[in-house]
Amino acid sequence: GDMDNSGSLNAQVLHLVAERIRTKAVFQTHQAKFVTWQFDGEYRGDDCTATLTLGNPDLLGESGEWDVVPPAPAARPGAGGPSAEGCVVPAVILVAHFLQSITSRLVLGGEMVYHRRPGEEGAILTLAGKYTALKWVATLNVGYGGAHASYYHRANEQVSV
Repeated sequence: GDMDNSGSLNAQVLHLVAERIRTKAVFQTHQAKFVTWQFDGEYRGDDCTATLTLGNPDLLGESGEWDVVPPAPAARPGAGGPSAEGCVVPAVILVAHFLQSITSRLVLGGEMVYHRRPGEEGAILTLAGKYTALKWVATLNVGYGGAHASYYHRANEQVSV
């Protein structure tokens, strides 16, 4: 990591848990206050990859965003159990990716992004595909924000389009 003269820190910790499982933690502070942190977990199989990322501004201090769970609507008679009413919950971002090789040339997968912060909560799903031929590669991503396609073609050893 790096620390500047004002005490701000950018740090990464990587840990190879097993041959196919890797974790990473990233921390950032600004003048001795946590700004953000992020934890990643990744699994790499023979024909698939799965990752999970959890990010949150400052769970420990005062610089992050927090929200208080509002009172629940009138409960049904006899409905019991614990209530989250009045609990303080932090803002959070959760991202999950999964890619699976269908054939040696075709890879399909998706990404789900969930976020929660005071007054806002949502999830976005994006589906992806990649086809690799001998001299070209095509990709397609389709999700809430629309679609994105790309194409790469190797004309010869010196020229790629």
